[in-house]
Amino acid sequence: MPEYKLSDIARLIEAELVGDGNAVISNIAKIEEAQQGDLSFIANPKYLKYADSTNASALIVEKSFATSRSDISLLKVENPYFAFLKIMEKIQTPKDQKPLTGLHPASVIHPSVQIGENVYIGPNAVICENCKIGNNSIIHAGVYVGEDSSVGNSTVIYPNAVLREKTKIGNRVIIHPGAVLGADGFGFVPTKEGKYIKLPQLGGVVVEDDVEIGANTTIDRATIGNTVIKSGTKLDNLIMLAHNVVIGENTVIAAQTGIAGSTKLGKNCVIAGQVGVVGHIEIADKVSVGAQSGISKSVKKEGTALFGSPAIEYRDSLRNESAVRQLPQLLVEFRELKQKISDLEKQITETK
Repeated sequence: MPEYKLSDIARLIEAELVGDGNAVISNIAKIEEAQQGDLSFIANPKYLKYADSTNASALIVEKSFATSRSDISLLKVENPYFAFLKIMEKIQTPKDQKPLTGLHPASVIHPSVQIGENVYIGPNAVICENCKIGNNSIIHAGVYVGEDSSVGNSTVIYPNAVLREKTKIGNRVIIHPGAVLGADGFGFVPTKEGKYIKLPQLGGVVVEDDVEIGANTTIDRATIGNTVIKSGTKLDNLIMLAHNVVIGENTVIAAQTGIAGSTKLGKNCVIAGQVGVVGHIEIADKVSVGAQSGISKSVKKEGTALFGSPAIEYRDSLRNESAVRQLPQLLVEFRELKQKISDLEKQITETK
């Protein structure tokens, strides 16, 4: 990272500077590991404990933050995390990196494919019949794009991702290595003999603009119609979305979550890791779900916070968890009371 004056960084993130604006920053680092010349931040209260011990030259903090230290400079902003991300994006992006453009000779591209301007297609990538690749998009090595699929403008698809037929990708989408979009949905019809007959999966996958899809995440094609990931949604690694699922705008889903077929999530939802969601239900907007929860029925109330399996409202789950933690002591007390009752009954019998 090049060296920057702290005053220049303050202007970049529109921060109130408290301290030495001429201090030189040469690196960004985690607060517990930072050294002189490093810039770090505090966005989570859990990291306030490092404020008195960090060796960082400067911290990005909330406007209400205060410290008695005179040896550290502060950049005060409304949202420290967002400001830190902005610095990482603007300062740490290599300025001299050559843009990837051109079609690698080892790529396999059908003559019918429509390719926009400034496109890069890497070695061993396969682009099948009747596909469209938008301007400024990058398709890395080993990517497979099935027939009748499309990729929008300024989209990046990392190595060995698979887009099967009828997959439509929007603009500014990021798809990480090993993701599979458009595999067959898990559809089988049982027969009288106990066998299973495969149900044809004739639909597609639609991914709208500004979506990010993590490594080894799988999104199945619809049985009919489309599985849809709406704009602004962010999917972590190792997520499974089944056929005909619809994910609303700006929803965030963490790793190892699985959502069964034909379920619809609203917009601005937050789904933590290892959540399981049954099929054919609807979840309202702005719903949050805690890690390892199981959603077994529709959630109709906007903004509901859920936790547990089966998931219930978060406050109720805390009360239940508190009660469960008291069970061992209550069991001891119950046994003691039972013994006392037994002793009293024995005394009463002996006095008769």
